[in-house]
Amino acid sequence: MDNYKHKVDWCDTCNQGWIEVKRNSVSNNIHFRCSECLNEYEKYEDINTEKVLKIEVDRHAIDLSVEEILQHNLWKYIIKEWENYQLVRNDGVIIKVWSKEKMRFIKP
Repeated sequence: MDNYKHKVDWCDTCNQGWIEVKRNSVSNNIHFRCSECLNEYEKYEDINTEKVLKIEVDRHAIDLSVEEILQHNLWKYIIKEWENYQLVRNDGVIIKVWSKEKMRFIKP
């Protein structure tokens, strides 16, 4: 099984986890969630902002199928590769670059 196959960003809060598209096992809603600190965001635009969802931590979040990713128009946000120290989404947008000086991803 592919780990982090639906990653959309690197978490600025903990600097240790990938933010992934997940389905909350309790509410059945789709959220964006950090694999390490478990911060959850309702919308893609909310990622790495103060708009963290105030919900009980869901330790059993569910991976979405490729069909669900496509149905909800999320494919463009999935990071397809990390090349030349850059995070590149499926739609070609570079969302972050690696800073050797800061030892973390930063916005370009």
